[in-house]
Parts: sequence; structure tokens; C-alpha cells
Amino acid sequence: MESTHTPRDAKELFGDLPGWWIAGGWAIDLWLGSQTREHVDLDIATLRKNQRIFWRRLDGWDLHLGTAPDVVEPWPTPGAVPSPLHAVWCRRTPTSPWAFEILLNDSNSTDWLFRRDHSVRVPLAQIGRMTSEEIPYLVPEIVLLYKAKNVRENDERDFEAALPSLSTEQKTWMRRALDVVHPGHAWSAKLT
Repeated sequence: MESTHTPRDAKELFGDLPGWWIAGGWAIDLWLGSQTREHVDLDIATLRKNQRIFWRRLDGWDLHLGTAPDVVEPWPTPGAVPSPLHAVWCRRTPTSPWAFEILLNDSNSTDWLFRRDHSVRVPLAQIGRMTSEEIPYLVPEIVLLYKAKNVRENDERDFEAALPSLSTEQKTWMRRALDVVHPGHAWSAKLT
């Protein structure tokens, strides 16, 4: 599915709310400081425990809950998204194009927890960065870990674009995480 908003639009809408980050391919470009490819969607991450403040902000919007890959169902009465569901597509009205997707991330009191395996974690204070325009985004190693499940052409391009800028520590964390959730992944050999 495609969406129409950009990271700047997300900042205008959510800039005063705590605990959200641009995710996906846009996050890689924000990390790099320039746009490396065309983007057809905008992913916004927040913590599952903070979701209700986003639903209040989006009161009156047309929200759809992702119930399976590429399947969304109308969600007329937003409440807590039950786990393992984690995606909500958002548009202003039922006839508007999709604006963005909100992705709920698991956490405990101190750590971000990878949705597919909670043994993979990062301290909450280390999961995001901020651009000079004060747009928050997820660090690239987390974004790329999500992209590693079903690598598409854009995911491969994002990995190759981000790889030279990753620190030794980021590469080591990502290689270890891939070994846990995707043993033998093709990207692991490039992270040495």
C-alpha cells in the first residue's frame, strides 16, 4: 500500500507527542542526511504502551488495522491494538489516499524489544536519533533488522546505502540480532 505523507508531515502532526520515530526507508535516509531513493510509504513507529495518545490525536481520521500482510480492516473504534497485531494504516477520510502507517513496537520499562523475538533488545534511550530539523527516526540497525525478514529490492538498496555509515558497534549488534532471528542471513557476512 502506498501513502502520501513525508517525515515533515509527521512532525507537523505528532511533533509535540513523546515517543515516536520515523521508521522504514525514510529512517535510513534521515540517518544518511539525504534521500537515496523514492519512497511510496511512510512508517511511523511508537511504543505499544503509548498508542492511545496517537489514537486521540487521530480522532476523526479513518483508521484501518493491519490483520495480515497487505490486509487492512476498518477500525472505527480505536482502542488498544491486541498483540501480535502491530500496524494501523491512517488516512483523513475514507476517500482520501493513505497518509501513513503507524507501527507499534514492544518494550518493557527499560528496553525496546524486537517484536519477533523479545530476547533481541536495545535500551529505549538508544533506539532513536533526531535530525537537525528535529524529526525523530529509528536507528538504522533496528530498521534494517525489520527489513531483513522478507528482503525486497528497496530493502536491499536501503541496506547497501546504510552499510558504509554503520559503526562497528551497530554492525556487531545487527549481526548478532540476525543470528538470533534469521540465522544464515545474507546480510550477516557483510556486517563484519
